[in-house]
Amino acid sequence: MIALDGELIRLKSPRISLSMEFKEQDTSGQTSGTDGAEQGEKGKELQVTGLIPFSDPTGLAQLFELAQAKGDGNERKIYRIGCELAEAVKIYQVKFVGRIMAPEQEGLLAWRVTFTLREHLSVPEKLEQRRPQPEAQVTQGTANAEPVAPAGAVDGAEQQQRDLTSTEKFLKKLDDALGGNSEAEQTA
Repeated sequence: MIALDGELIRLKSPRISLSMEFKEQDTSGQTSGTDGAEQGEKGKELQVTGLIPFSDPTGLAQLFELAQAKGDGNERKIYRIGCELAEAVKIYQVKFVGRIMAPEQEGLLAWRVTFTLREHLSVPEKLEQRRPQPEAQVTQGTANAEPVAPAGAVDGAEQQQRDLTSTEKFLKKLDDALGGNSEAEQTA
């Protein structure tokens, strides 16, 4: 039996299966190695299957209302779960994920309902949130670095050099190389 927020879901012949995914990324590249980088534990999921008799359409409507319910912030509602399997693996809160289906089973005069409930705030997730986050470190400087001159400390020759366009800079270098007026001759 399953109850969500104390409301019993009326299923005949319920089957509940538990799954958990361990994410890992292959780091072996093109080799045949088996190295991988762990990417954490994902929340547990309960896949639920059961029958709702045609004589109980309110039970089917109730299940779909629970699945469609919205909580704060217009997000899917999170439910407290009551179920022996969930209690055994320490699942306390769940929400509907994926698809909910209810195809007719004419030979049984019932709907075969299937849906998935995913754990909300799993134990690994809570532990991750409680871990202290590393603080950003501020360094004083790097080795072999030269200080930068303040913006107002540029002398006149450098300022004149900066004001020239790239073509003018090229022509000035050419003129200086051919023996044109150098700055030393201008000041003399």
